[in-house]
Amino acid sequence: MFQLYDAHGPIEAIKEDTAVTVGVFDGVHRGHQHLLEQLSTLEPHLAPLAVTLTSHPSFVLGRRDSEYWLDDPEEHLSLLFDAGVKFVAVLPFTPEVARMSACEMARLLYEQLNMRSLLLGYDSRFGSRQNDDFDRLPQLTAKLGFTLHRGEPYLVDGEPISSSRIRQTLLSGDVLSTAKLLGHPYRIEGCVVHGRGVGHMLGFPTANVSLDNTRKMLPKEGVYSVCVTSDFCQPLICYGMANLGAAPTFGIEKPLLEVHLRDFDGDLYGHKIEVELRYRMRDIVHFNSSEALHAQLQKDLESCINP
Repeated sequence: MFQLYDAHGPIEAIKEDTAVTVGVFDGVHRGHQHLLEQLSTLEPHLAPLAVTLTSHPSFVLGRRDSEYWLDDPEEHLSLLFDAGVKFVAVLPFTPEVARMSACEMARLLYEQLNMRSLLLGYDSRFGSRQNDDFDRLPQLTAKLGFTLHRGEPYLVDGEPISSSRIRQTLLSGDVLSTAKLLGHPYRIEGCVVHGRGVGHMLGFPTANVSLDNTRKMLPKEGVYSVCVTSDFCQPLICYGMANLGAAPTFGIEKPLLEVHLRDFDGDLYGHKIEVELRYRMRDIVHFNSSEALHAQLQKDLESCINP
């Protein structure tokens, strides 16, 4: 049922006694990081293990029409290990799993993951609401012999951090606040594909990043100051600006991510790059001519300050 990982990759079984916490962990934000730090310190003789889900419960249960995340699958695992866990167990979230009661789930964790301690988030519930036996968990802990803990909230500006709060900052384009809540800048990774060549003709050649296979939520359309990393960039970290969204001057409505890098001259076609959104510079607007667009892009480049 579980797909098991340690920091080196997939593994077949967990052989150590574990301290477990369960959640979607969308984005592995600072609140999640705080919970995972507690997991490592509450009972330090146990190996910290995070159980994460393949799908948002609200999507599987029909309460959300689309499923966009704050991270990609590889990024998700990396962030969990960076937060200090020793093992990750990925649980495919299906309607059958959704019907499991709290005690049924806890027993599964005990039997398959060697759980000897269970840490719940400060506001989380566990198991199916229809088959609700959450209040009987303490009786199960006594029967099986594991401990039960409740985590503490982590506040920023007086309010708990949540994935929904972070999504609101993305919807408004406030990626500075997004980074503050996540604990790291918001990044979009994709393969560089051939574009229309318009940027090159304007004197601002762009790396056109495919958004077709990303599961990540896109922030508000606009022009952003960005930092780009790739094994194929020289230097490895480049700064520039990006147009995220439509290209109304050229009649294109499909969302695009077009990145112009300062002081870079190379071929990135077919390579993956990671685009870190530093701050939003302006809205996307329609220009009456390519000359007017060129003039604005020059202003954007001049105001796109390196750190």
